[in-house]
Amino acid sequence: MQQPTAETANESIIRRFVGSLNDLDRAKTFVDPEARFIAVRERSDETLPLYGVFVGHDGLEAFVGGLRAHFDTRMFKVDAVIEAGELGFAAGRFEHRIRATDRLFRSHWSVMCAFRDGRITLYRFFEDTAALEEAMGARTLCREDVSLAGEPS
Repeated sequence: MQQPTAETANESIIRRFVGSLNDLDRAKTFVDPEARFIAVRERSDETLPLYGVFVGHDGLEAFVGGLRAHFDTRMFKVDAVIEAGELGFAAGRFEHRIRATDRLFRSHWSVMCAFRDGRITLYRFFEDTAALEEAMGARTLCREDVSLAGEPS
């Protein structure tokens, strides 16, 4: 029998958080009240309202509400979780049916999380945006600012 490893609290937070998204009251227990959820791109886009920054517990509700409104999730898998200090990373794959178009959206995904006091303070999600836009019947222009201005050192 394999002995338990030194799995960190941060790693289990990512898995438990993702696993609790059907119960937002429980999910909020893993989230700092000022947490930032970045849904693929920081700038929102009127043709694709899933993009943007959502802040705090209300932001979590808006983010998950948008996912539920647009996606019928067929499969969501977490394949790996790692952590290094105050950062955690996870990767997996999913398949959603887009409600408005009835098209399938399949992608590998990753997320970068920052932690403070055992809670998520940053949740930055990455996915195949070309596949998302194709499935949604949308086309956006990327206006991301990837400069280091305002980033923590």
